[in-house]
Amino acid sequence: FEHGDQGGTYNGNPLMAAAGIAVFDTVSAPGFLEAANARAEQLSAGLLTLSEKWGMQGERGMGLLRALRLGKGDGAAIVAAARDRAPEGLLLNAPRPELLRFMPALNISAEEVDLMLSWLDEIIAQVRK
Repeated sequence: FEHGDQGGTYNGNPLMAAAGIAVFDTVSAPGFLEAANARAEQLSAGLLTLSEKWGMQGERGMGLLRALRLGKGDGAAIVAAARDRAPEGLLLNAPRPELLRFMPALNISAEEVDLMLSWLDEIIAQVRK
């Protein structure tokens, strides 16, 4: 390999190798993936509930990488309204005008998922009033 031929998050030096090992140790710890899967199911169900409440087109995704299909192009307005809630904030992404993307941390708690869904409901109400 020539310098720069291959790149990655956890390669290139001992510090990055140690970080990679720490990540592996965390995700392979007993119960970690089960908890992440439970939070994914909770998030999916909550997004589906919001979709039904607001006349959207459902949700999709795998694990904790989810998308809410808005049914209309107000994604940017929802993202802006979420950003305006600082300092609490809700970090959202609208890769398309009619789609919100969610990528919470794998160690998110059930309480944090509930809070996120509650805030999202309030933000949608604000934008779609």
